[in-house]
Amino acid sequence: MAARKGQLTETTPLLPTHSKHRGKRVFAAVAAVLAAGSLFSYLLLAYCNYSIADTSSKRLSSAAVGRYLHITDLHVDPNYMEGATTYSQCHRRPPHVLPPDYDSAKDGHAHTGRFGIPLAKCDSPIALINATSEHLKHEWAHKLDFVIWTGDSGRHDGDPEQPRTFDQIIQGNDIASAALRSAFKKIPVVPNIGNNDVSPHNELAAPGHKRACKTFRALERSWRPLIPKDQVPTFHYGGYFAKDVVDYDGRKGGITALSLNTIYWYRANAKVGGCRAKDSPGLAQLAWIRYQMRRARMRNRDIILLGHVLPNRDNYRPSCYHGYARTVTQTVPPPALNSSDSSEELVNVHAQLFGHSNVDVWAFVGQEAKWINSHDALLIATENVTDKRLWWEREVDEESGRFGKLIRDVWSTDVTLHAAINQPDERAWEDMEDDPQVHFTESADHIVPVVSATVKQSLPSDFVESLLKEFERVLVQNPPNPRLGVTTISPSIIPKYVPSFRIFHYLRSQPAQGERWWHLPVGTLLDYDVYWANIHKLNTKAQIDVRSFFTRLYRFSDEYKIDDLSINSYLKWAERLLSSKALRKRFRSLTYLGTQ
Repeated sequence: MAARKGQLTETTPLLPTHSKHRGKRVFAAVAAVLAAGSLFSYLLLAYCNYSIADTSSKRLSSAAVGRYLHITDLHVDPNYMEGATTYSQCHRRPPHVLPPDYDSAKDGHAHTGRFGIPLAKCDSPIALINATSEHLKHEWAHKLDFVIWTGDSGRHDGDPEQPRTFDQIIQGNDIASAALRSAFKKIPVVPNIGNNDVSPHNELAAPGHKRACKTFRALERSWRPLIPKDQVPTFHYGGYFAKDVVDYDGRKGGITALSLNTIYWYRANAKVGGCRAKDSPGLAQLAWIRYQMRRARMRNRDIILLGHVLPNRDNYRPSCYHGYARTVTQTVPPPALNSSDSSEELVNVHAQLFGHSNVDVWAFVGQEAKWINSHDALLIATENVTDKRLWWEREVDEESGRFGKLIRDVWSTDVTLHAAINQPDERAWEDMEDDPQVHFTESADHIVPVVSATVKQSLPSDFVESLLKEFERVLVQNPPNPRLGVTTISPSIIPKYVPSFRIFHYLRSQPAQGERWWHLPVGTLLDYDVYWANIHKLNTKAQIDVRSFFTRLYRFSDEYKIDDLSINSYLKWAERLLSSKALRKRFRSLTYLGTQ
């Protein structure tokens, strides 16, 4: 029987699919496997049966509301095979060489289906990327204003028998880019560089080094034409760029997305240091953000920041984290637009979106007063006591010094980079800052073969607890934090837990006075929905209706009774969270998309 429009069959490829991946249903009866005592199957059964009631009490159909997609961590793996062992990262079917003490009966290979396997360390098969692309094309392309795509499209380098190459990283980006461009032909898509989009994993040299130049140019070609032409020199220089994504309805201005290169701030990148030295690539990026924010203010535009690795004290080097927090956060509450105090400008950042950790969560980002008032090398104050800018902020504002030269030669032009900007040799950036070694948020980021599939894969057990402690620290801090913002981590397409994405709702035009949200600035985030794909069930079906491949898991406002996603609303919600054991339990469950 021919498949109807909107259906995928086992022979419906959109992108190249390994012929061995099709035409086989590999699931055994769940009851029989449970009888064999497989904990892995028990976890899958719990995942399959997990659901959240669709209450949807909040209506977001107002003409003033716009929508955009945040999708992340596709981790495309053309080598994925149905029925392969999770030990081999789903690259080889049994029998194959396994460690003597490895129990293959508990491996979980009976569940590595067509669209992947949840709760295991395997990446995304081409079939999952195809189905995701078709779903987004049919269900969302006509409903969205733009798309945010926060990196990590290359597969993990966890199979010693098939080590990942740089060309394979670019191949993963080629496939992901083609899938998203196929789904969204008429709206802007903003790509981003992840720590698995570089080789070696996590390592990215300073601008001008031949490996950095090769990486940036290869990714730009892979994503073309998603980076605006006038931003290509900036991306070739530092791996970051700006892109206008939407104009507001009924008024001047709109939203500009800044795609950040978080690897230059990431502790795990041994090729660069912190943000203290004047020629630090991380500090240069902070200067570029300030330059873009000044441009946005002059053009009456608001900012969305997108990156791969979440900014926090564990992930970023200290001087980079505090420099980032200083640059992008606003005072709480923000000063009135007609305030006579011009020392604190209203920072026009309406969202900070990140991926990397494969979970569904949000966190505060802020700079403590002791850093703001410090006379550290990073925070050199001017002799004019009324000027609270740092030395590099003055260089950006006055277009003087090294950063003034970068503005003139790279950031504000579309000509070829001048040779004087490029560094001919790799510098000893790692000596810039003596950072203590701390626990990373994603402690097992470099994936290695799974020793036992009976062990459930997850972030460190204290991940949610560390977030709750951070919420408490923000709420009880004395004196109160003078700079505060909110960052969000969206769940990923890779089946680490379940394939998922977020749809954000934001204020695109100003409602009339007295109407809902009329008191909020245009651009404010209002809500988001999380959609998931139950691949445990989908793997058993010969025909797939792509329109229902992803279904809504929950809406944030319905789950947590929050009015909008402004900073003040988040602060009130965090206070409720800390005072309610039931709410904390729910928060923990949704962080892992209901799999824990």
